[in-house]
Amino acid sequence: MDKDKAELNENEVLWARLFMATKVVERAREIELSRVQVSLIQAMVLHILKIASEPLTPTRLARMLCREPHSMSALIDRMEKQGLVQKKHDLSRKNLVRVVLTPKGEEAFRRQRSMNVVPSITATLTKQERQALASCADKMRLRATELIREMTPTPYDY
Repeated sequence: MDKDKAELNENEVLWARLFMATKVVERAREIELSRVQVSLIQAMVLHILKIASEPLTPTRLARMLCREPHSMSALIDRMEKQGLVQKKHDLSRKNLVRVVLTPKGEEAFRRQRSMNVVPSITATLTKQERQALASCADKMRLRATELIREMTPTPYDY
């Protein structure tokens, strides 16, 4: 067992720790959100739509959340049926759809935001540690996005 442990390099050990921490935090958040009938991905959509400076397209939401466009469309359709969001046609480009929060979506955003799991977890870090973590997370997200683009063929790669 020690031999196998020694074979893991520093990056693999870090990845495992990040993965496990993420999964545990996600699970705690899922349990908490279930009390207000919002899923984790729905909470993220509500959050992104709330902080966006303008209504977003389903494609833009899919990119931001690293989802396939068809999966995001299905999610938006479900959220629209629940009354959380509404699809509106862009006035300047009629074939373009934008997603906006409804009053019920605004209320769901407020309810999920008032929950305590995330602040309770991040409060275990000092302000300096939170800033360092945010910086590291941003760097890793940007690099992962670059790698995804490199590894994903475009329709014109044939």
